[in-house]
Amino acid sequence: MVLLYKKRDVIGIQPMIMERKFPTWHFSMLNDKLRNEAIKEAITYYGVDNKVVLEIGTGAGLTAIYFAKHGAKVVYTCEMDEQLYHVAVKNIKENNFENIIKIYHMTSSELIKSGIMKEPPDVIFTETLDCGIVGEGFWSVAKDIRTIASSNTKIIPDIIKQYGFMIESEEIYNQNKISGNFNGIKLTHINDHSTTTYFPIRYNNFNVKTLSESMKINEYTYTTLEHGIRSSKFIAYRTGICHGIISYFQARMGPSIISNDLRDKGHWHQAFHPLQEPINVKAGNTYIMKINKNGSITIVSEKG
Repeated sequence: MVLLYKKRDVIGIQPMIMERKFPTWHFSMLNDKLRNEAIKEAITYYGVDNKVVLEIGTGAGLTAIYFAKHGAKVVYTCEMDEQLYHVAVKNIKENNFENIIKIYHMTSSELIKSGIMKEPPDVIFTETLDCGIVGEGFWSVAKDIRTIASSNTKIIPDIIKQYGFMIESEEIYNQNKISGNFNGIKLTHINDHSTTTYFPIRYNNFNVKTLSESMKINEYTYTTLEHGIRSSKFIAYRTGICHGIISYFQARMGPSIISNDLRDKGHWHQAFHPLQEPINVKAGNTYIMKINKNGSITIVSEKG
């Protein structure tokens, strides 16, 4: 709930209540200097002077304005969230780019099917990623991009690499599951609603024992078809109880990347992919991790 104030009289002020419906992370995202610089560097790298740009996910309008300021002929941008759409409309108008930026309260599928765009865009930008990449409709956006892009269209980001490592952390695991009972009271039915894919965490806020080196576990582009299960091998460098994996990504934007690498201090969370049940791992042994297209994982010993 956001409180705004307007002048009532010389004595006091009258509160005007405006409910914010979009997530709080939009503020930290806009304040993320590493992210913003990477986007600007990508725009400069590809060159957008007199180009047609499609942005999927307007947010508050910052990236669309970046494109307009760098000389784009027209920027088509769509935003599903109605409140954010109205915020972006105001921001675009306040910055005097309403003649260049064409904003629509639509999904990318609706915009593409509408026929508003008469030619393939020269550049497509989207940041429809979450901490584990696929949770903000990655695959549906990728399908839309394949529909509208030409062979010459530049897509930002052009590749997203995902890395992960095995961990022991009952503290993180218990963010999503309960065990035992509470003075004889059984509550385990709440575990029927535990997240089975992944959820966001601030890795450095928890007690964690790493069990393996970080490995590349997946790779995504917006121009490839949905893939099924991908397999990776981890060699345990410690003996312990594996509760799941931590993953992070590197999304390439021209010469730069945006990332939720735990070594960075950006706005992104890391992703924790829990195992359905923890497993014992032994130092020196190899374990096969399989990740599904929704981000859920399994880990088994290579020895079976």
